[in-house]
Amino acid sequence: MKKRITAAAISAAVLFGAVSGQALAADNSSFTDIASTSSRAQIEALQELGIVKGVSSSEFNPEENLTGAQGVELIVRAMQLSLAAIDFKEAPTAEGFFTNVKNDAWYAESFVIAHHNGLDLPADIDPAKPLTREQFAHYLVQALEKTGQYPLIKMYINIQDEKDITVDYQGTIQRALLYKIVSLDADGNFHPQQVVNRAEAAAILYEAHQFVEAHKDNGEVDPEAPESPETPAASAPAEAVE
Repeated sequence: MKKRITAAAISAAVLFGAVSGQALAADNSSFTDIASTSSRAQIEALQELGIVKGVSSSEFNPEENLTGAQGVELIVRAMQLSLAAIDFKEAPTAEGFFTNVKNDAWYAESFVIAHHNGLDLPADIDPAKPLTREQFAHYLVQALEKTGQYPLIKMYINIQDEKDITVDYQGTIQRALLYKIVSLDADGNFHPQQVVNRAEAAAILYEAHQFVEAHKDNGEVDPEAPESPETPAASAPAEAVE
């Protein structure tokens, strides 16, 4: 019988290179290009926590599109996902699950972790391609719900451009709105197909991190809970979440 591989061995086996300039990784210095960004406070808070980092020691590039590689890396780090509770007979590799993710890519380990924690990343996902708002919210909610079970009001939120949301993402988008980690615009639109930039992604990620921390303090997180909340049942429409 093959010996099971420990989490430490897996970390060593999943190859990934040094973080490139495209990665959300850097030091603790302040960014010089976020002064006029509306999500400056959230970016700085996440930087202090070591969750977001810049394209250099002084630049965050807030208006730059968030790539799949950056988004997955961010989500895994912010939600503290890992392989610690998973037993393997053979060490998993990124190329074993994804056709476009090389084992030595700086983000390879995060893609492996995301896959084994139930994020439904497509096998042919292009790490260099920007993520849309619906994709980022969908993956983030899946990751958030791996951290525990949370109270969820069963309420249907009316989204004016719901027809533009990918059918498989509708439930997670509704929950993202109910968790208040994303919001609709003044006209009640979500803009699901709009590419998310780094500043907006940081703001959404900050809300998700705060949500988890707040419920952890209230003793509402059950790390052993395997199930995610059901998609909210339709009821009286709610006003757009602010």
